[in-house]
Amino acid sequence: MTILSKEEALAIYQKSIVIDAMAGTTYGFEDLAKAGITGAHVTLAAHYEQSEKMIDRLKEYYAGLFAYPDLLCLVEKASDLERAKSEGKVGIILGVQTITPMGVDWTNLWLFRKLGIRIAQLTYMSRNQAGDGCMENPQEGLTYFGERTVLVMNQAGILVDLSHAGWKTAEGILAVSRDPVVTTHTNPFEKCSIRRNFPDTILKAIAESGGVIGINGHPAICSTRVDGSRPSLADYMDCLDYTVNLVGVDHVGLGTDLFHGFTRREESRWHAGGYMLPGGWKTTEGLEDALDIPNIAVELARRGYGELDIQKILGLNFLNVFKNVWDKSIL
Repeated sequence: MTILSKEEALAIYQKSIVIDAMAGTTYGFEDLAKAGITGAHVTLAAHYEQSEKMIDRLKEYYAGLFAYPDLLCLVEKASDLERAKSEGKVGIILGVQTITPMGVDWTNLWLFRKLGIRIAQLTYMSRNQAGDGCMENPQEGLTYFGERTVLVMNQAGILVDLSHAGWKTAEGILAVSRDPVVTTHTNPFEKCSIRRNFPDTILKAIAESGGVIGINGHPAICSTRVDGSRPSLADYMDCLDYTVNLVGVDHVGLGTDLFHGFTRREESRWHAGGYMLPGGWKTTEGLEDALDIPNIAVELARRGYGELDIQKILGLNFLNVFKNVWDKSIL
């Protein structure tokens, strides 16, 4: 087996479509561009946030698109990511990490689509009208309302994201969805045993749906350590390797969950608002902001991945799912 050099890996990175399937709520646009990110999935709402908060953040991102026309573009079709790569821009992929802004009217999802939203989770950490988040106890699973929500998302061409879903809710979504389902930023429970991660059965079902698993860089979610020490990029890569071995290289991508560009004030309020997970570390060593993402390509090469497999993990796998789901919408 020929091991690609660091220089060769970085050259592959530079020519690849690179998709961060969870960049968080971030306005660090210049650093995303410096990092060579082709597509960044950003968060308009989480927790129990309602439509007013979502619209407020939506206006912020549209303001960014207006303010940086040479740097950013809105991603509405998979081909927009290919265009972003050819033009040297960062494609902004709008998404929500909770369905609460929809309220109780499924047709609001049609408006989400028209506003540019292309990815949605049904739940965040807790229970809502659609089902249970990962931290809810006991777990009751997907509701009838949640089932219908999934089907309307399929109709509208909004990609269903299982991240943060409780295991029973995730299983319910997988049983109902007619389209591929992804998790943009969740790791294998077998490597990092917290309820936020998924067991092998769910990861395999995501792959069988035609979906992709975005490997999460949050230290509480990617740590493989039992001593409580700060995880490193090696832990992240161990989660990635495990998932590739489990489901195949065609079903794994990146979802760093870095929220790069948060001010200290925003970060403090986010954590105080209930985001805290087990462990006190806020970032993973070697994967601390968007500028560290090229390190993943170097590590993939060092672990024996070839050029095509590196490109698949960096972005081609998610791009293929986007083509499958977004481009067939009736709206």
